[in-house]
Amino acid sequence: SGYDAIRAMCYAFHEYAIENQGVFSTMLWYNQFENEQMNEVTSKMFSIFFKITKSLNISQDNCIHLVRMFRSFLEGFALLENHNAFGNTQLIKDSFELSIDILIEGAKKLEGK
Repeated sequence: SGYDAIRAMCYAFHEYAIENQGVFSTMLWYNQFENEQMNEVTSKMFSIFFKITKSLNISQDNCIHLVRMFRSFLEGFALLENHNAFGNTQLIKDSFELSIDILIEGAKKLEGK
């Protein structure tokens, strides 16, 4: 399903960001919309997410909000994890999985809107 694809994208992003911390840190520092070439590359990347959400009958406007939400979650979570900023005894993996579940459940409420 589309939600399985979103989940898989989240795990792939997380794995890449954790295993390639230097590249990931560099990715956070550039403005993806500062020129036409970067805008085109970014748009192509986001088009995958737009195709998935379109198949779920989620409007383009709400998809933009979802892209921002998932992006901020994924980048922020990986950044904190890479800097050992999570304390507590709960497993980080469990927090990541729970967060994705919650985000997907919220996204489901946008179907047909």
